Parts: sequence; structure tokens; C-alpha cells
Amino acid sequence: MTHIMLDLEMNMCKKKTNGKNHSLSHELIEIGAVKMDDKFEIIDKFQTYVNPDLGPMDKRIIKITHITDDMLVGAPKYDEAMEMFVEWIGEGDITYYSWSLSDLRQLQAESSFKSSHEGDVKRMSENWIDFQKEFGDLLKISKRIRLKDAVGSANYTFQGAQHTALADAVNTAEILILSKDKKKFDEVMKPVIDLFAPYNSGSSLGAMCADFFNSFSEESEDSENSEDK
Repeated sequence: MTHIMLDLEMNMCKKKTNGKNHSLSHELIEIGAVKMDDKFEIIDKFQTYVNPDLGPMDKRIIKITHITDDMLVGAPKYDEAMEMFVEWIGEGDITYYSWSLSDLRQLQAESSFKSSHEGDVKRMSENWIDFQKEFGDLLKISKRIRLKDAVGSANYTFQGAQHTALADAVNTAEILILSKDKKKFDEVMKPVIDLFAPYNSGSSLGAMCADFFNSFSEESEDSENSEDK
């Protein structure tokens, strides 16, 4: 069994509709991934920029990701980038993970819009885990937790720059690896579990610290490229 932790960066573009009534409002600009073996040990990493078709980089996305139009010149287009990615993934039993399902939804939307790698994306979707939800379930927290706060709560220092696909994938993979050691996970995360327990039960502490708990979690799982990712 191979495990793939995936992270995507997307550019915002003016919504387009193709002849098959598939619409697209975001395009891939970077793919980052970490490959783990059946013991959840990291064995390889993948990164590529993706040259978008539907317009230049949005200024807000440049500010968040620091990816500029110049950085995308000469980068593979979606079809070639996905070909590289699928070849890197390899064959066999594979489980895919991402922080929320927004990355999977992007792949589904873009593969349908561009009629490219739809079969590959469909196969990925059949064994895809929303690790943001799984992490919250482990902590018995109903709200969505931001990646940077999940990393901090696990006593890790965020590796690399936030909102770069490979760095986000590496950091999320580290949390996934920790979660597979229940004893260590419970020990490391106990302060967070204890802190959220009164909040989940509706006690006065939760009411008094509402701003803190809200800042620790996301309003929505579909905030592509938001600063809360």
C-alpha cells in the first residue's frame, strides 16, 4: 500500500464554461506531493509548477503564494503536469490524502473542463481521505482546523513557506504520520484535546474563549488558497 499526501495551489480566473457545460473558476499552478510506504515512512517527494491556460496570475493569489507569471513560463500545462504526476505515483494500492476536499474537487473540475486525465482523477477519488476532517475527528473537534494551527498544535515547526504546495504536503504528511502512532498522538495532542473538551461540551470556558476557538478553525473547507489553509 502506498500513501500519497497531496497539496495544490490554484489561480483564480474568470469563470469559463466549455461545450460540455463544465465550468472552471480556478486553475492549477502547482502540484506538491509526498509518497509514503505501507509503514507511513516518506520515500519520495514531487513538485511541479503548472502553466495555466485561462489568464494571468491573480494579484491576490500572487500575494498569498508568491507564485508569479514569470515563474510559470515554461512550466508544463495541465495535461503534461498530470502525466508527470501520475507516472510518479506509480501503480498498486494507493490511498490519497489532502487537507480538506478542495484539492480533489479542483482536480475533478479541471480534468472535466479540459477533458484530460478524467480516468486518473476518478481512480484517485475512489480512495481519497479528507485528512483535515480525520484530524478533527481524532481530536473530537467538529470545526475545521487550519493547517498551520494543526502543525503548531503537534509541536512541529512549519517546514518551508506556507502556501507552497510541496511544503504544505510535507507538513500535512508529518501530522498524518504522527496520527498513526496512537499513543504518541494522544500524548502530544493531549493539551489540545483537553482544551477543546470544555468547548465541545458548551461550558463557560468555551463561551469565554470563543474568539480563540474560532481563530483556530476554518469557516469553510472550500477556501482554496486562503490564508487559513
